[in-house]
Amino acid sequence: MKDQIRLDEVSVFGEKLRFLIPHDWVEGESDADHYLYHMPETKSGWLRVSLITVTTSTPRERLAQLFSERESFFISEKMGNMVEVSEKRSEEHGTPIYIHYWKVGNTILPDLVYEAVFSYTILAETMDDQETQEMVKLIENLVSEAVFGYKLQ
Repeated sequence: MKDQIRLDEVSVFGEKLRFLIPHDWVEGESDADHYLYHMPETKSGWLRVSLITVTTSTPRERLAQLFSERESFFISEKMGNMVEVSEKRSEEHGTPIYIHYWKVGNTILPDLVYEAVFSYTILAETMDDQETQEMVKLIENLVSEAVFGYKLQ
C-alpha cells in the first residue's frame, strides 16, 4: 500500500455523519439505513455504515451508559468519540469472510446521541495479507474520527 493515500470526505444521513474514505473508492448499493463503499471491481473489502440516533434529555449520561455495557472501548484523540472495536468470522453464500466492526458514538447537545456502526468485510483468505491489515488500520483511524452533525429532520 502507498505511504500516502488520497482521501475524500463523504457526508451521509442528511449530513448527520461525515468521515473520510480512500479517494478511489466508490459508493455501492445503499439504502435509507446504510451506505456501502469499496474499491471498484473488488472481490474483498466492503465498508458499510449505519447510524443510530437517540433523543434524550441526558445525552452524555446515555452515551456513557451505552459504552459502559461494552467490553472495551477507547476515546478518539481529535473528536472525542467513544469507539468500540470488534471482529468476527462469518460466512456469506458459503464463502468464509471476516468482518471488522467499529461502533463510534458521540453527543450533539442539547439532546442527541449518535452511534455510527461501521463494518469492513473481507474474504477470510485475505485477512492476514499486509495490504489488508494496513487498510483495516487506516479505516479504524478514519472512522474513529468521524464527525457527527446536527441536521433538522
